[in-house]
Amino acid sequence: MRSHLSVLLMLSMLLTLLLAGSAVLVWRIPRIDSASRQALQQEVGEMAARMEVLLGNRQARLQLLAALLEGGPTLAPDALLDQGVGAGDVLSVAYRLSPQGRVVAVGLPPALRPRRTDLLGSDLSSSSLYRTLAGRTGVAWSGRYLSVLSGQLTAGLALRTGRGELLVAEVPFAMLLDTVETAAGTGASAIWVVDQAGEVIADTDGGRDIGKVNIRNSPLMQAMVQGQADGRSFAFPDGQLRVAFAHSPSLGWYFVGHAPTGMADPRIRGLVLAVGAAFLACLGIGLLMTPLWASYLGRPLRDIAARAASTLRGEPEPAVSPPGPVAEINRLAHHLVRMAAAMRERELEFLAIFNASPVPMAVTDADQGYRLLHVNDAWCQALQFRREDAIGRSGVGLRLFTAAERDALGRQSQGDRTVSKGTVRRASGERMQTQFFGQRFELGGERWLIWALIDIGPIQRVALQLRALNQQLEERVQRRTTALAQANADLSQTVEQLRSARSELVRAEKMAALGSLVAGVAHELNTPLGNGVMAISAMGDATRSFQAAMQAGVRREDLRQLVESIAQGTDIAGRNLRRAAELVHSFQQAAADQTGALRRSFELSEVVHEMVVSLQPSFARKPWRIEVDVPATGLRMDSYPGALGQALGNLIQNAALHGFDGRSHGTVRITAGALADRRIWLHVVDNGRGIAAEHLNRIFDPFMTTRMGRGGTGLGLHISYNAVVNLLGGTLTVDSVLGQGACFAMRLPAEAPRAAGAAAVGAP
Repeated sequence: MRSHLSVLLMLSMLLTLLLAGSAVLVWRIPRIDSASRQALQQEVGEMAARMEVLLGNRQARLQLLAALLEGGPTLAPDALLDQGVGAGDVLSVAYRLSPQGRVVAVGLPPALRPRRTDLLGSDLSSSSLYRTLAGRTGVAWSGRYLSVLSGQLTAGLALRTGRGELLVAEVPFAMLLDTVETAAGTGASAIWVVDQAGEVIADTDGGRDIGKVNIRNSPLMQAMVQGQADGRSFAFPDGQLRVAFAHSPSLGWYFVGHAPTGMADPRIRGLVLAVGAAFLACLGIGLLMTPLWASYLGRPLRDIAARAASTLRGEPEPAVSPPGPVAEINRLAHHLVRMAAAMRERELEFLAIFNASPVPMAVTDADQGYRLLHVNDAWCQALQFRREDAIGRSGVGLRLFTAAERDALGRQSQGDRTVSKGTVRRASGERMQTQFFGQRFELGGERWLIWALIDIGPIQRVALQLRALNQQLEERVQRRTTALAQANADLSQTVEQLRSARSELVRAEKMAALGSLVAGVAHELNTPLGNGVMAISAMGDATRSFQAAMQAGVRREDLRQLVESIAQGTDIAGRNLRRAAELVHSFQQAAADQTGALRRSFELSEVVHEMVVSLQPSFARKPWRIEVDVPATGLRMDSYPGALGQALGNLIQNAALHGFDGRSHGTVRITAGALADRRIWLHVVDNGRGIAAEHLNRIFDPFMTTRMGRGGTGLGLHISYNAVVNLLGGTLTVDSVLGQGACFAMRLPAEAPRAAGAAAVGAP
């Protein structure tokens, strides 16, 4: 464990250091590289600016000389040029060339003036500066100019005047190098001064690369010309270098700074070396510390292992060690202590349960002649042995059974399980009928057999008693069956009587409806018939008056009154008799439809109209109205008008009887229309009391009424529901809110299904 902890700690530390170091390198190296690139670019730009300033005074002096020469100087040109050259510390020599390139004047330092005559008349038309300014004006610099005096390469400056003359000045090369070092300042980067031909004319390394490096044909020169060299890396003899450049338009030179990249960069190399040194230092410290730390951390685990082994051997648990530095290990030790206590407690619980079991149980060693290992209290009580006398001995040794009986029990085993019957002897020698239950199992490499036995002697006695009771029970069941059969017959007769009674109630309901219809007919016919009788009586009185007047002589006025009275009476009697005939026809049609289940084709409006007319007398003396909004045509049906009229009438009478009970006004509205599936909807809506929610689900049940004993039978809506569903083939639903009225909705097919018989229209 110590070795594993050491390796784990070492790997954890090294992995952490490796990840941290890698993160530092990954995060820091790009920033160092970017900072180096920016610093190099800034340094090169600053050097180019400083070089333009430092060399600008030479150029300014030459421009001043050119202006003096063109302005008609008071001095001779040679003397003026001598003053411009001075001691030779700024310009070493100055020439004035004719447009053809001949030296016409020379300015020299005092020490070199004796050579003036040698220089006058020299042809410098082949010099690089003369060719550079051929055909144009301006200033040109050259870092590789061949000196006329010394014949060596030096720095040259040329200026072409407006009259075509050329002023050429030589700058001491040492002075140029000093100027480059001055312009470079304290920067640590190496910078080249490169002319337009790619030749290194100066550098910050003391002229180490002058005349040795030419980048004219290299990709670097091409990239600088295109302005794309900044920040890129190029191959050099010294390796891969990062490049930054600046171009001076006034000098015509390129200032190229180059610095090493990657591990060649001192800052990056220092960072990598620092991270590596830190890694090695931590590694050394870890190699020294991890064994000690692992031993310190492993001591609590070793104590825990020793405590667990002691608990496993059943030895007294050692004293609890003081807590260690790791909270998790302390919790583990605490949990192990609790687990050992729980194991001991469970062991005690097992022994307590084992001993408290009312079933005699024993555990034997199957590999050692079924020697008894454990027995419970019930076993000792049942077999009359003490526990200390039984433990360690076999059943044969205790003379519970013989060896043959033991082998017979073993032959009844089914695998590891044994279920058998037999006899055992108690310590007193008394035999006991028992049922054996055995189960083999392995524990710690040893094969054990746990078995239980039940004294079945009392059970067998109870079984005999149960067998006798069962016989008696069968006889009782037979008698009860006969009694139930008789009761069932009586119940069937009672049900039949109830059915007959319900049928009688249905017929009584129909007769009550018919009585109401007859009363309405009598009342409705009484008015037109009375009016007809009155008209005929009036005509009789007029006739008798005319006959009496005839005895005195017929006058025109008497004849006119007779004719008017007869005409008026005939009109009144005819209209009232026709009204009576229409009523009789409507009542006859309604009665014919309701008394029979004839199928015919009809318009829905006709049946609704006939039913409303037949029920109108019932509403004549009541403050209730019936409104009909049914199209006269377009709702033609091939169905049973009697059943439909009966259902409609029951719904209207239900509204009058229940909905308007105790109300001074009420309206029943009948509406109908066609559906898309060749079905017709018919609504009967009232604005009465409504139906309570607890009654809605039972509203169509037979004998469901809230007016039982007050004229209600509870069969009206049941008859309507049966007529709509069973004969018309439709549906009847109700929707109501208490206090807001009720809406009964029918959905009827335009063509009713063919029924085998329609006699049971109103049957429940």
